[in-house]
Amino acid sequence: MGFFPGRAVRLAVVALSIATATTGNALAQSASELERGRSLFRTALSMEVAGDWAGALSRLEQVSRIKTTPQVRFHLARCKEHLGRQTEALGDYRLAEYEASQLTVVELGEIRQAREELEIRVPKLVVTLNDKLVDATVELDGIALGESKLGKEIPVDPGDHQLVVRTADGQSFVKRARVVEATIETIQLEPPAGFVSRRPPDKYSKLRNPRPNTFDSNSGGHPPSWAWIAGGAGIAGAITSGVFWYVRERAIDDLNNGCTSSNICPTSLKPTQTRGELASVGAPIALGIGLLGLGIATYGFLAVEHKTTTFDSRSALKLRLNLGCDNHFAGANVAATF
Repeated sequence: MGFFPGRAVRLAVVALSIATATTGNALAQSASELERGRSLFRTALSMEVAGDWAGALSRLEQVSRIKTTPQVRFHLARCKEHLGRQTEALGDYRLAEYEASQLTVVELGEIRQAREELEIRVPKLVVTLNDKLVDATVELDGIALGESKLGKEIPVDPGDHQLVVRTADGQSFVKRARVVEATIETIQLEPPAGFVSRRPPDKYSKLRNPRPNTFDSNSGGHPPSWAWIAGGAGIAGAITSGVFWYVRERAIDDLNNGCTSSNICPTSLKPTQTRGELASVGAPIALGIGLLGLGIATYGFLAVEHKTTTFDSRSALKLRLNLGCDNHFAGANVAATF
């Protein structure tokens, strides 16, 4: 995009418009600071005419820190465009066009034309992932690309670009791409030759994909460990219940022998009565626990013939335990359904 004599005259007009626009901020900025901004802008325009885009950009960035106008932003975009920073330039053109339309700036048509021409020239990069890399993350020139960017056109500057792929197991590899103006380049990211995923087993996978209430016999014909535990608890409960029944009967015999026919007992038999009452309550409870443990153990032993048996918590096991006791009777009624 070259210059011609008429363009130099227009640049002088732009410089004059910048100077006029900045006078409105004289109250907020010192006169010397505003004059410095105008001087820098004139120097930047001269450098543009000479083709020193880097020098012009440096001066314009200093001007923008003093005051930013649509004209300043427009020339910032021009410098960046000629330096190959097309994506930045396109953003500045769009901002300059919007601001110019709001302020009815005379350069609006020129800004719009520059923006439209650059939009055609900016290349696009489309990044896709191989099926083996579905859990990987991608960085483009050091910037992470989210899932929403993958498979979509991404505006980039012409030239070389670097893609870094990081897999879930901590490995990474680099892919380089070169794009030219006005093209759409598609990059399919695939694992390099010899790439083997070292992703360790996920210890939380069962938590994310649980099979609730499932008992697995997990062996060739051997009862699961929980069946043995339940059976042991059932046997212990049955034995404990028998002990309680024995203590209860002994207490009843002692009370019958020590009390009169009118059921009047000496104070010395009070501990015996308490022991008998506790045994009367504990015996049916221990019996219920014993029956429950033995029932679960039986279920486990019977399930051995199936590789996996599903245990439905809503209906697989129902237990009803009725207890009753008084001074003359203690008993339990246990009903269990599998």
